[in-house]
Amino acid sequence: MNTTVLEQHEIFVSACHFIAPVIAANDPVPTVSNFAMTHMLADRFPELPQAEIHIVIETTQKLHHSEQIQTLLHIKSASLL
Repeated sequence: MNTTVLEQHEIFVSACHFIAPVIAANDPVPTVSNFAMTHMLADRFPELPQAEIHIVIETTQKLHHSEQIQTLLHIKSASLL
């Protein structure tokens, strides 16, 4: 499947938005493993390659821990308008 850069960006942001509540619930004690999150994302976003799924998880975790996750979630909300 060939996707444009804009479509890839939308998929990436949607995937981060999808996994953000799981990551937030994992703080401070992880209850959902990265393995499980990988499967959740692969089921929901089959167009994402495995490497990009790991990038989504790592990026969302870093944004959550640096308290910048709202910026990403705001981008997703604004794109729905």
